[in-house]
Amino acid sequence: MTSVVEAFASVAAQVVERFVGRNGRVRGSSVVHAVHPERWLGEIRVPAPACRVGVAGFELDALVPTDDPVTCARCLQSGQYSTVGTTGPRQLPLWEPEGE
Repeated sequence: MTSVVEAFASVAAQVVERFVGRNGRVRGSSVVHAVHPERWLGEIRVPAPACRVGVAGFELDALVPTDDPVTCARCLQSGQYSTVGTTGPRQLPLWEPEGE
């Protein structure tokens, strides 16, 4: 018989797999967040917004995977937006460094 912890770990692993190399959007919002692993129950980790914005409690489907670029200002400032190769709009440099 599978223990409750093993069942939760199995569900969490499926959720983690959906977010590999992807960003996330909290359901009902247009803001795209960088995603990082966050402790959920015990030592089980699940994807969560890098900026630590609140998500609907224990509802793992509240964070939806997306390939869209990160647009959350807090995620961009944190530097934790490497889950996908592109990011949202960023400030352009005012000048090129010397030697380039």
